[in-house]
Amino acid sequence: MRAHTTLSPKRLALALLVVACGGAAGTIARDLLLKLEPQAIGSDWVSRIPWVLLAINVVGAYAATKLLRGPLRHHDPNDVTRLLLITGLFGGFTSYSSLFVDLAAIWHVSVLGSIFMALMAILSGVFAGWLGLRRRTR
Repeated sequence: MRAHTTLSPKRLALALLVVACGGAAGTIARDLLLKLEPQAIGSDWVSRIPWVLLAINVVGAYAATKLLRGPLRHHDPNDVTRLLLITGLFGGFTSYSSLFVDLAAIWHVSVLGSIFMALMAILSGVFAGWLGLRRRTR
């Protein structure tokens, strides 16, 4: 299926609305889950690791990749369902920028710890994407 590169004004407005609604839902879900994370106790860098945000990003990368590999594989990039779920919902749900802001706080305690966590965050997202791309073998 050939992707549409130009949207009519009506389709563009619909696309923007769908992405905004999905993004709002994803951001609210992320915010609610982040409220579950306990406050950092201790002065070591490990106590400052944003575990919930790391998990959110891994789950989001896996789920988005699984959807793009499965039910949304042959959908046009401008398809409403794809815009709602992938661009909107998972775009709002995952947040590598927030993760790296949190990792900046670790930097002030341990530079090596911060670099290690940044690498682990990136590699865990790549691994989650790889898992989402794998075909089921029966």
